[in-house]
Amino acid sequence: MSNIINLSALLNNEKPAIQIGEKLYPVNDGIDAVMAFQERAGSGVQGILSALETALGKEACEDIGVTSISFGNLQVLATGILAALTNISYEDAAARFRRASAAAE
Repeated sequence: MSNIINLSALLNNEKPAIQIGEKLYPVNDGIDAVMAFQERAGSGVQGILSALETALGKEACEDIGVTSISFGNLQVLATGILAALTNISYEDAAARFRRASAAAE
């Protein structure tokens, strides 16, 4: 008989979310969504907006008002979503962005 590795207890089906005020917004953390977020987020403001819609959905983006927030707040939102997608703290995600920006300069 072959070796059976039971992963049932290791797999997690909980969806990450970001919180703004009292509202929770679930984040699509499927592999396709993560790859699309990473690809689009590096393509300027329009790419970031597209990445946010992929991760949060159109309704959540409209509710948050992503097209009318400041660029600084847009960066905060993108960083928070990256943290949720990769299951790390906001601070760690922000540090990754800073390192990536420094390496690109």
